[in-house]
Amino acid sequence: MPQEADVKMAVLVEHDKRKKEILEKSLELFIEEGYEDVTFQKIADRCGITRTTLYIYFKNKREIFLWSIKQLLGRLEEKLVKVIADESLNSVLCLKKIFEIIFSECEQNTQLFKVLLSYLMQLQKSGGDPDERVSRRVLRLQHLLSTVIIRGQKKEELRKFPVKPMNELLYSLIESAIFEIAVLGHTDLTENKSLVDFTIDSLCA
Repeated sequence: MPQEADVKMAVLVEHDKRKKEILEKSLELFIEEGYEDVTFQKIADRCGITRTTLYIYFKNKREIFLWSIKQLLGRLEEKLVKVIADESLNSVLCLKKIFEIIFSECEQNTQLFKVLLSYLMQLQKSGGDPDERVSRRVLRLQHLLSTVIIRGQKKEELRKFPVKPMNELLYSLIESAIFEIAVLGHTDLTENKSLVDFTIDSLCA
């Protein structure tokens, strides 16, 4: 019986490994060709598998794209959690480090945000709700920001303004940076970083 359990575990591990590989290669394809031009067949070809095999892992292109974004956000979240857990950083430095990581990811993935914009526009045309879709994806990020803000206020490192408006103010700086990348085509967020530093310094106790 233990052998049978080991076999099942090995199969699951292999399945997850293949799934991650598909997501990584698919994201590369979406970035290269844009959301609309990528097809299920193109994804299968890029991964070196048949459409039938691809259907074992995902039911359509949209699901693959959303899982790709989820995987990318998961890796970003891991980095942010490590920063928040670093006890050598006070809340001010912690917030600045969080933005440093986020903006760095944005600058390294400028083309991805253009693909995201294309996807959200297509979603809206088909009657979907882009705002609801985005809100669901960034909920965890906003929670992490609130965690640092609350901790900073308890330690009297940050002003005791209401947490929600402070969170929304900081998050709006991320939205502004993404707008500049996805819509305006900017690739350098130096000015945005200066604005972040100014804002966070203004919130110091």
